Amino acid sequence: MKKLLYLTVLLSTMLSIHATAQETSIFPKGEIGKNTEDYTGTIWLNELSKPDSIFNFSIAQAVYAPGSRLNWHIHPGGQILLITEGTGYYQEKGKPVRIVHKGDVIKCSPGVAHWHASAPNSSFAYIAITPTDKGKTIWLQRVTDEEYNSIKRPAMTTQATTQDTSIFPKGFVAPNTDDYTGTVWLNGLSMADSVFPFSVMLATFAPGSRLRWHIHPDGQILLILKGTGYYMERGKPGRIVHKGDVIKCAPGVAHTHMAAPNSSFAYIGIESRGIKWLERVTDEEYNSVK
Repeated sequence: MKKLLYLTVLLSTMLSIHATAQETSIFPKGEIGKNTEDYTGTIWLNELSKPDSIFNFSIAQAVYAPGSRLNWHIHPGGQILLITEGTGYYQEKGKPVRIVHKGDVIKCSPGVAHWHASAPNSSFAYIAITPTDKGKTIWLQRVTDEEYNSIKRPAMTTQATTQDTSIFPKGFVAPNTDDYTGTVWLNGLSMADSVFPFSVMLATFAPGSRLRWHIHPDGQILLILKGTGYYMERGKPGRIVHKGDVIKCAPGVAHTHMAAPNSSFAYIGIESRGIKWLERVTDEEYNSVK
């Protein structure tokens, strides 16, 4: 009887650990890439947001099996990579290979030939933000085994990955405290410049925290990374949103986003410069979300 009880507890613990490990992913892996001539190994793609008449960039998640790699290629409009999992390689033509890890941010300039890959003993994933107004990706030759195997790899450990479930640092407490209620941290992962006319911001909310009503003149896309929150547009019922959701907010629409009372909440916001702050969200408005 004691032996049976021990096995039951052991099995329950193993299932709990497995569930926790599965929970570290943010978005579904998607489908294995169809253009198999453009890569080596196994790569899954999930198109999180397609370009349209408002947002002229695509947002996609790519997940690599260990040892997988893209061909050399060029993005006419450049690309920003947010590394969300594992260890990988990144190389631009004529430059040394960089070993990159979860939490790194890479800006690839327009027209620069480059490749990215997972390390031999590590899965690898990133969110890619790719402007499309200058054309589609230009695929070049395969990355040779010699190029891939020439990389000097440091010893890799799994302890830090197991203990640390966050991807990017929270950053600093937002200084404009009049623009929100509670506690909100901000981390500018990529700021707008002459090449990429949009910023990529990580916002992390303590439970129950909320922004004022506000407007983005050029719109905003939210990638929910963590927890449970609320999203509300003026004149519409509030939505409960969770890790893995993607929200497109149209230009000029007054809206707010908030953490649920009993949950921390974090998202990546892709937005152009400029924001118009409006009145505070009332307790009645906050508590109306069901």
